[in-house]
Amino acid sequence: MRTLKLMAKLTYVMGMVMLLVLLVSCSSSGGNDEPTMEKDTQAPTAPSGLIAENVTRTTAELRWDASADNIGVQNYSIYQNGSYLASAGQTFYALDNLEPGNVYIYQVLATDAAGNESELSETLEVSTTGTIAAELQFASGNIDSYLRKLIDSVPGSGQDGYTAPVDAQLDLWETVVGHMLNDQISEAVAKSAELNYQVTEFTDTTLSPNQVFYILAEYESAKTNYWGIYVFSAAPESEDLILMAPHIKYDTNTGYEAAYSFRNNVAKALLLSSAHRCNSDTETECSGTTSACGSSGAYRISDLAHNTGSAFQRTTEVIATSLPSTVFVQLHGFGKGDNDPDVIMSNGTDQTPENDYASLIRDALLEEDASLTFKIAHIDTDWTRLRGFTNTQGRFINSSPDPCGTSATETSGRFIHIEQARPKLRQDASGWAKMSNALGNVFFND
Repeated sequence: MRTLKLMAKLTYVMGMVMLLVLLVSCSSSGGNDEPTMEKDTQAPTAPSGLIAENVTRTTAELRWDASADNIGVQNYSIYQNGSYLASAGQTFYALDNLEPGNVYIYQVLATDAAGNESELSETLEVSTTGTIAAELQFASGNIDSYLRKLIDSVPGSGQDGYTAPVDAQLDLWETVVGHMLNDQISEAVAKSAELNYQVTEFTDTTLSPNQVFYILAEYESAKTNYWGIYVFSAAPESEDLILMAPHIKYDTNTGYEAAYSFRNNVAKALLLSSAHRCNSDTETECSGTTSACGSSGAYRISDLAHNTGSAFQRTTEVIATSLPSTVFVQLHGFGKGDNDPDVIMSNGTDQTPENDYASLIRDALLEEDASLTFKIAHIDTDWTRLRGFTNTQGRFINSSPDPCGTSATETSGRFIHIEQARPKLRQDASGWAKMSNALGNVFFND
């Protein structure tokens, strides 16, 4: 009897063990009703619409249309002349370090998160522009007349000639400007050629004594960039005066006025735009609006007074940083209404600087023409028009933390924004002489 009971217990235990093993086995196998993940094997479609924009001697920008994928494209691979070059997480890639005068073949393929690769896109042939002669040019005569010819050739509104420089070009431009300021002319000549610019040593034989200037301007017979015209005095008489005219085709005669004042005072440097402010249809990301190009909207990238991604802005930054005693006088123009003054001036803020150059220039202009009327932003604080607070050069000089998006709250006093009605100052050489003489009285170095 005891043996039968023991066998029954043993049978019961073995049965329970077998049941437990069966349950564990079922549990580990996951059962038959657990979902299974299907592997993604579908490749993205091949990228299409591959184009090249802003092609220069050494740089270009590739753009293409996004590929389609059942899950989503993770990145794109760029191939140059049949070999892998780089990856991009967006439908854009900036090329640099290209060889001038070369032909390159590009293709793009898309890859999804599972590693599926699309077919290669259609090929795109990109030809970089040829190298200009990196040689110092020479000219002589009256620099005012010479610059007027350059100003007259500047393209107008809506012609879409202005090309925005990429970061690598701006870095090279900064090097060129540094060479110009340090009198390293041969180095500036070599580097500027890579950007389609050349340096001309101009001797003004109409000044006594003769004065030498270095003009940094785009290669005249093959313009592609329209980044501006920049002039530096070899032996400035007004060492702290930097003259600027960023709207020479819109603010009538301001380019002539700036060149006239620069020559007569032998100022340190002159910065001129070389395209109409509305030449490009592309808008900047910088804050502020204008109706200069039609209906009110964002500034255009060709509007050099409101664009931090420009050679004009980078030149300002290099000079302001390298020469901390310089003062930048920027000449503008406006249409005078019945209740408007003749001149509106600002230092880029509503704060009063320690050295109040705006007031000094006002006083000097009144000596030239006592009938002139003025509004000065930090004095006439109820005046709110045309004060230049969105000017990106002024913002930088006044230490804005973000010159593209934030107006300065403090002033260095080194930036003077001058808006002029046309009749008394901008109309002709008699008006330009008033501005030139006033600036000379304020900035001339004894």
